Amino acid sequence: MFGRAQWAAVTVGVVLLAHLPLTTQLPDVITIGGLFDEGDVKQEIAFRYAVESVNRGKWLRPTMLRTMIEKIPPFDSFHASKRVCALVRSGVAAIFGPQSGQTSAHVQSICDALSIPHIETRWDYRLRRDDYSVNLYPHPSSLSKAYLDLVRLFGWRSFCILYEDNEGLVRMQELLKTPSPNEFKVSIRQLPRGNDYRALLNEVKGTLEQNIILDCKTENVGTVLKQAQQIGMMSSFHNYIISSLDLHLVNLEDFKYGGSNVTALRLIDPEREEVRHLMEDWQAGRIMYTSKIQDDDDL
Repeated sequence: MFGRAQWAAVTVGVVLLAHLPLTTQLPDVITIGGLFDEGDVKQEIAFRYAVESVNRGKWLRPTMLRTMIEKIPPFDSFHASKRVCALVRSGVAAIFGPQSGQTSAHVQSICDALSIPHIETRWDYRLRRDDYSVNLYPHPSSLSKAYLDLVRLFGWRSFCILYEDNEGLVRMQELLKTPSPNEFKVSIRQLPRGNDYRALLNEVKGTLEQNIILDCKTENVGTVLKQAQQIGMMSSFHNYIISSLDLHLVNLEDFKYGGSNVTALRLIDPEREEVRHLMEDWQAGRIMYTSKIQDDDDL
């Protein structure tokens, strides 16, 4: 299965259609620009897949979408602005990416000034969206309210937030500024750097807190839960809310029979027939798209 970034990119074709002018005189070819951080192969594969999926459909016929892809170093706004100018000169109808926050914000301001739609799939804490910007990633304030609703639904009177970086605190903002200070008691602990969390988890265990909200990278979730299990914090008395939207990509088999309740939100339902068909199509074509990227890089 693929994660939120890939899934969001698959929908880019539909988003672009919403920005096309309402006219029956569409050009034969519409060019879509893609800006990708060097080494970000998964995003590029998903982008190519989305565009080709639209071309296989009937939405725009006889008009076809064409991709124009530029690679940029992460966090290099100057290089990104030069690539955007190159895409604009080539007549792109919209620009997708990049993923790094600094360069994406710079690209977004250029697109807004030139009235060019800009599509993103990255986490962005800003409340204001520019007029020509579409971000397929849920806004942090919306996710934060959803976590607050879960806490209230479960009836938690206290909980501990384990977060990895400052972005985690932004995602938990609604839980930290709850109007009623008597509604529940909140404690906050930052996960240490590295991959050994046992000392911190032992501290939490010593407080007798049994309700945990874990905010960390998806690839670290399994490690944190495994170490929590090792010190006896994955029992039937313990409850976890995981902030990652890709928890379905984590192998939770080891925690199946411990009795703890592990809850997370997700953007897609893998059991839906449409999603299954899309994923099968994705898996079948992934090798082809990877080969295309390698061929382009060799040119």
